[in-house]
Amino acid sequence: MTSSAHHPPSAPILISFDNSDVLVDSLAQFIVKSQKEAIDKKGKFTVALSGGSLPKMLRGLIDNPSVKWNKWHVFYVDERVVPLDHADSNHRACTEALFSKVPIPSDNVYTLDPELLNDLEELSDAYEKILIREFAQKDSARFPIFDLILLGMGPDGHTASLFPNHELLNEDDRWVAYVEDSPKPPPKRITLTFPVINHASRIVFVAVGKEKAEILKQILDSPETGLPSARVKPVYPGQLYWFVDEAAAAKADYPKTPFKL
Repeated sequence: MTSSAHHPPSAPILISFDNSDVLVDSLAQFIVKSQKEAIDKKGKFTVALSGGSLPKMLRGLIDNPSVKWNKWHVFYVDERVVPLDHADSNHRACTEALFSKVPIPSDNVYTLDPELLNDLEELSDAYEKILIREFAQKDSARFPIFDLILLGMGPDGHTASLFPNHELLNEDDRWVAYVEDSPKPPPKRITLTFPVINHASRIVFVAVGKEKAEILKQILDSPETGLPSARVKPVYPGQLYWFVDEAAAAKADYPKTPFKL
């Protein structure tokens, strides 16, 4: 593993789009480029998805002939501890918005074990074991290195199931952890930890709408506040991107970068 001790994290790249439709198309192009580089390098593409509004922002991948679905290996950044077909399930949201409309092999989507929902410790350990199986023997890194992690951001600055002032913000050992007391329902969740998120090759936050403008300004202009989304700082040579619309970017003083592949 390359030492990152002498490489501070790269500054986030903020890309603002006129509207969410342009963002969706550009995000699909970005994902396809990330996919191509990963497949060329190692024959597969590892990606972790969030829930919330994110699954609907992936619609640019549907009917996209450049997507090699059989090479995708999809994990969840976080998941609600509910049955997989429950209305609160991130897997259900991703299935309805994307997987049901594309030819991805179901074995390539790694869900929670629905048999273990009554034991949070066992549930998170089982998901971590899946990651170990899929990553550990291939990477010499201490943590898995995803090709791409796609994140959303809540109005309180949370991302994944990592909430402001929660003890999990300081977790630096486990790959997967559980939450019993989420401030928003449902209370029980599992989540990837910051070390896993920050070891990804590329991380993209997607944020749209004027209700995200104030918190986006805080995260980009005053990251020292320590809000969870501001703690996403990829380990060198990883890179962090923000794909936002003009409404979300309206209050930030942070420099914008034009979109280019």
